[in-house]
Amino acid sequence: MEIIDYIFIGCIVIAVFSLLVMLFKKIIKIPDEMIIKSSQSSIKKGETIGAIIGLVIGLFICYYITINNYFGLYDIFFG
Repeated sequence: MEIIDYIFIGCIVIAVFSLLVMLFKKIIKIPDEMIIKSSQSSIKKGETIGAIIGLVIGLFICYYITINNYFGLYDIFFG
């Protein structure tokens, strides 16, 4: 396996854990006493960083699937 395969596996693991966290956040309600109070600027920075990380991981997964010709996409786009 090449290094790009290991990076792809890592991205898939991060994506799966992110989906699990979102799912558990909807199902299990966290008491207000356990939530740490954050400033609005910290929340905005976290949203920005999370969006950038999500975009990079999503683009890499799409690139990997296209280049390795899963579902025949490479032939359709560059064929």
